[in-house]
Amino acid sequence: MLLSYKWLKKYVNIPDSVSAEEVAAKLKASTVEVEKVEYQGKNLENVVVGKVVTCEKHSNADKLKVCKVDVGSEQVQIVCGGSNVSEGMLVALGKLGAKVKWHGEGELIELKQTAIRGVESFGMICASTEIGLGEMFPLKDEKEIMDLSHLKAKSGTPLAQALGLDDAVLEIDNKSLSNRPDLWGHYGIAHE
Repeated sequence: MLLSYKWLKKYVNIPDSVSAEEVAAKLKASTVEVEKVEYQGKNLENVVVGKVVTCEKHSNADKLKVCKVDVGSEQVQIVCGGSNVSEGMLVALGKLGAKVKWHGEGELIELKQTAIRGVESFGMICASTEIGLGEMFPLKDEKEIMDLSHLKAKSGTPLAQALGLDDAVLEIDNKSLSNRPDLWGHYGIAHE
């Protein structure tokens, strides 16, 4: 059984200082086997919602654009090859230090300041596959970046929070619940 830590906190007054792992340890010691705790947005650190303020053609490349992106506290310059990037669009922006898969393939790499065809870039406007959200936001074409314009999120909001992925999921072993039907849901575990 999968148990949302955020939902559990709706039924039980758990202080913010108590981690999902601590709750899992207490459940394990007294009630049920907790197989693992998985954080949904664990690979989205330093990825925020950004608003494209300007989007101009790159002077040294046909398929690249130079964008100014509002990330809440500042505007950053990003060189982007996304086919659908446009002014006013809300995007997933990997800030310096974010870890992404280049074109959705290979190992995670850490974003660093770089010059692309002579223009400085301070991060990356991401496609869903580059930040592990390809199933949630399937690509329509290979060069498409995530369009988050449907969200009501402010620039600078952590992407995990904007998408509701700022939760931990506790995996409970079903065998330990077989004789306790009162624990077959969030409310039952919270009551326990």
